[in-house]
Amino acid sequence: MNLKDNWTLEKYQEFLKYLYTFQDKKYQEFHAKITECDKLIGIKTSVLKTIAKEISKGNYEDFLNLNTSFLYEPIMIEGLLYGYLKVPFVNITNYLDKYLKKVNNWAHVDLLISNLKIFKKNPEEGFKYAKKLTHSKNKWSKRAGVVILLNYYLHDTYIDKSLEVVSKLKSNDYYVKMAIAWLMSISYIKYKEKTLIYLVNIEDDFIYNKTLSKIIDSRRISESEKKFIKSLKRKSEKEKIGS
Repeated sequence: MNLKDNWTLEKYQEFLKYLYTFQDKKYQEFHAKITECDKLIGIKTSVLKTIAKEISKGNYEDFLNLNTSFLYEPIMIEGLLYGYLKVPFVNITNYLDKYLKKVNNWAHVDLLISNLKIFKKNPEEGFKYAKKLTHSKNKWSKRAGVVILLNYYLHDTYIDKSLEVVSKLKSNDYYVKMAIAWLMSISYIKYKEKTLIYLVNIEDDFIYNKTLSKIIDSRRISESEKKFIKSLKRKSEKEKIGS
């Protein structure tokens, strides 16, 4: 199928059928479990990236306007497509604002962001945008803000600013909390002393203990250090009552 030509509703419907030619049943079962998504065809990410790249070379605006499917793959293709566009940074953030309102899965966020290398070329604007996202009421936008910081801002120039933003972030959503713990654990491996200062001030016990758990799972720290990290664990309410 030619993905570079103009898009019509008829072609888009044909495109949805075309996606099923890449279906991998075993991958579908596996990916459905890790994403907790029941509306997916089962196409490997490498294939989705190839499709997205081809669409980006043509009249992608028409594709975006027609892309209303609730299936996992068409949404993921749209997200991946943004990583291949050679447009100003502000155009990308405008696209993302719309995209993050339609996503329904953590993978839609994480795979999209890992493909957005434009953040490396626009660090200052990118940081401001990520910080803005963390204040969103949309849980996927919040997670996106954290994952952007994780992917592009855990280095000398922005580490303090990133830790300050994330350590103050409050959310009741599991996927946002997990993203924060993920970032804090990676940050600890890179900047132990700095990260501990912010980590001990995190009020949310789930985020705090999950961060410790992720640090302990890392192969990049010694056994003696793992024992130290285990000693920092906070007791749950049940444990406190029992003691």
